[in-house]
Amino acid sequence: MRKVILAIDEGTTNVKSLLMDKQGDVIGKGSSPLSINYPSAGLVEQDPLEMIERVKASIELALKSTAEKVDIEAVAISNQRESVLLWDRQTGKPLSNVISWQCRRSESLCESLREDEIFSQYVQSATGLTLDPMFPATKVSMVLSQISMGEERAEKGEICIGTINSWLIWNMTDQTFVTDVSNASRTQLFNIRNLVWDAEILKKLHIPVKALPAVVGSSCVVGVTREFGMLKGDIPIASQVGDSHAALFGHGGFNKGVVKATYGTGSSVMAAMPKLPAIRSEISTTIAWQDSDLFYGLEGNITHTGSGIDWVRRMLGVEDIEAMCELAAEADKDHSVFFVPALSGLGAPYWDLDATGIFSGLKSGTERADIARAAFEAVIFQVADVFNVIQEELPAPIEYLSVDGGPTLNDWLMQAQADLLGVTIRRGDVAEVSAMGAGFLAGLEIGWWGDKEALASLKRHEVLFDPKQAKHEYWQTRYLSWKAAVLKCRMPS
Repeated sequence: MRKVILAIDEGTTNVKSLLMDKQGDVIGKGSSPLSINYPSAGLVEQDPLEMIERVKASIELALKSTAEKVDIEAVAISNQRESVLLWDRQTGKPLSNVISWQCRRSESLCESLREDEIFSQYVQSATGLTLDPMFPATKVSMVLSQISMGEERAEKGEICIGTINSWLIWNMTDQTFVTDVSNASRTQLFNIRNLVWDAEILKKLHIPVKALPAVVGSSCVVGVTREFGMLKGDIPIASQVGDSHAALFGHGGFNKGVVKATYGTGSSVMAAMPKLPAIRSEISTTIAWQDSDLFYGLEGNITHTGSGIDWVRRMLGVEDIEAMCELAAEADKDHSVFFVPALSGLGAPYWDLDATGIFSGLKSGTERADIARAAFEAVIFQVADVFNVIQEELPAPIEYLSVDGGPTLNDWLMQAQADLLGVTIRRGDVAEVSAMGAGFLAGLEIGWWGDKEALASLKRHEVLFDPKQAKHEYWQTRYLSWKAAVLKCRMPS
């Protein structure tokens, strides 16, 4: 039987499971979709019990996708970050739905907390994160207050508060309650300097530390599986890591000068470094992962990229993304339309909750194709915003950007990104880089590879998009026009 690692990537819209061998090759995979619920304006939730069933389904599909008999030596988990839920410690039953990272229910609480400048600055310094509804801290505080005797029960240890990795591990084991440093660092409750749950923030938000999981390394055996669908028992769970962090590791982000961009519903641009970098308000400072070493990360989170394209697609009445691409290709390359997808405010590097989405430059001659292309262009402009901030913090120029995610399959989009940034874009042939990164961390833990140098020597298949200097000025000029549109969308109403 071929020895494999089962790498699970629990995302926002689907769960993917891969079977990867010691050469880093994927020999089987499966995917199962997740539903998203919108109970009211600004609220975004998912069903935690459905999530468990979809994980089981994706594992079953992966196991059935290969004719080979396999021996699963370890389980690896990457997960959508910032999404969080509460459950009863004794029964294991959810006390809330999964509160999505996209949910904006705590906007007013964030605004109130930001009025306390001393506390706001403390949060930024301690956690590396700007007070924003994307992060779980304020949402957990609100949901806990809505549960009968919630704070009192949490103080007694009767309630568990966890991100998705914690929820999966709880259900896949005999109720092991843990998280890793990467996911903890995204809750806005974890002090990234001292590597502990931050007492001052917990006190301010009325969140008892007894309700939070133990924090361990990203590459670490935390327990063994029980029978879980088609997954057998007694298999070590050897890694857990946030999906963007996992993607960076999968791209070889443990090497100097590697910057990655994950394009999806939203997007993440991230670089790792061995020491705590300067805390900046425009981007997040986070913990990238911890294996034998602790790596910090600089990251910019963009709220609407793929979802911005999809929103424009629906407004135009275009059937699917393929048709949207075809429509955008018909646009005049010098069209005057610029789209800023501030559909729930702007994320990095602006962090402006009051910004509103706009189309700028509409004229009587504007065509549907121009609007469609503006939606795609907004993606590369937003990535450039964050890329430029990260470049300022790195000691040497960035030579290339490693990319992953569904939108990267659009060759035009990737070439345009390369031309705008003036750097080479590297796109691997495995789309599920987050799962691969988690698998690599698990493999290091169980001794598949002696060190990261051995891991880096694994054969990689990449498509390169080299920048075309002749196009650089064209895209830079359009980027300046898009920046002007950003200023308009941030003007007080």
